[in-house]
Amino acid sequence: MPEVEKPQHKFWICEVKSNRSVSSLASPVLREQDLNFRTSHMEATAKNNVLIIERSSAVMVQPEYETPEGSIFLTSIDQVAVVHVPSIYCFDRSDANAVDVIKQALAKVLVHYYPLAGRLAINSRGKLVVDCQNKLGVPFVEAIADCDIKNLGDVRILDGDVLGKLVYKEPTQDKLEVAPLLTAQVTKFKCGGFILGVSINHCITDGISAMDFMNAWAEIARGKPLSRVPCHDRTILSARFPPQITGPYDDFVQISDVSNTKALYEEQQIVYKSFLFDAEKLAALKRMATKDDQVTSRCSSFVALAAFVWRARSVALNMKLHQQTKLLFPVNFRSRLRTPLPDGYFGNAIAMPCCLCTKGELIEEPISASAERIKKAIESVTEDYIRSKIDFLDMHRFEGFPTGTLVINSWTSLEHGSTDFGWGEPRFGTGDVSSLTCLFMTEGREKGIAVVLGLPFSAMDTFNKLFCDLNGA
Repeated sequence: MPEVEKPQHKFWICEVKSNRSVSSLASPVLREQDLNFRTSHMEATAKNNVLIIERSSAVMVQPEYETPEGSIFLTSIDQVAVVHVPSIYCFDRSDANAVDVIKQALAKVLVHYYPLAGRLAINSRGKLVVDCQNKLGVPFVEAIADCDIKNLGDVRILDGDVLGKLVYKEPTQDKLEVAPLLTAQVTKFKCGGFILGVSINHCITDGISAMDFMNAWAEIARGKPLSRVPCHDRTILSARFPPQITGPYDDFVQISDVSNTKALYEEQQIVYKSFLFDAEKLAALKRMATKDDQVTSRCSSFVALAAFVWRARSVALNMKLHQQTKLLFPVNFRSRLRTPLPDGYFGNAIAMPCCLCTKGELIEEPISASAERIKKAIESVTEDYIRSKIDFLDMHRFEGFPTGTLVINSWTSLEHGSTDFGWGEPRFGTGDVSSLTCLFMTEGREKGIAVVLGLPFSAMDTFNKLFCDLNGA
């Protein structure tokens, strides 16, 4: 998603688990006067030791064999997010040849995913394309850390400084036509484990395609054939001429910050926190989200959890009742087209439907009604919606997200466990999460969903209380 400016001051606190009583947030009607309570003290999990690494010089890895030249068309959806997305894959064991195996497998997988070895260019229409003739390759770096992996703590969400040492950033990254679209770094730790850090330009791929690439890389490292061959024909999602826009779209509505939320983010420390919603809590939320028959069919964990988080965050930020608040979330539309996209489509195939209302409307309605808003937004992602949105984005520049926005990215369905390079299932992590973004991440096998978000200190204290007041009853 488009990069949003992040506050300068932030700190991290550990995951909170609680079994206290259900709060008024999840009750049929939410009242602000029920939410006043004494601010609790929250402790930071400060790390006394700073991660120190020694990096080698970057080596440019090229596809092992000759690959197609020319250029790759980028859709109007691809053009929205020209930002690099860092992530890490943490392995607790390895062997002496791990780095060579991963590097050699990268050269092999780039034969299939050759656009990643190219560079961006601007065509005659002023649109971005991938120049596959300009094969500058993928920077690959080896590094050694001075500690064990366990010293990093929870690797799911890392501090930006730590992440910056585990994921290589090419000095040319801000220069469009020479910046790599992918970088890779393998960092060995004293314990014998290693972390593979990668950074991929979002204009090349969404989360699903990125996982296809990572899993293909891992398959080749294990000596296996590709289970999914990538499709690079993005013209399937070309804008129509003339455009056929059936909007308007609430996700492009610019809302006023009548609650002065921006100042709150600037004046207070930003706290990033992980909350575990186990099976019991999720079941409770789903019961509440279907109460009074507001949701006429089965409610998913995503819908119920998104409704809770949207409401809780709006209350925690102390928004005024007439403050508009906007919720957006990516929806994979690969199978929603009348002619589904080819298996292995490599690119961005996500829509961002929107829920828009005032804070007053949101908290005065039952959580089941909030869930219904989200459910309807998901159902709105049809062929006509997608084609119209592609046409719209082809004609209008994306202006970024206003302060009243919450973007929920659910990574619970991404197959991180398939990224086995030969040393077992990795633990996945990222960092530098935007203050407007909330992540849903899988918490182990059948343990639930970890919700990660950043809020000003006072707002996080309130959100923490609302979470702690929820149980599985």
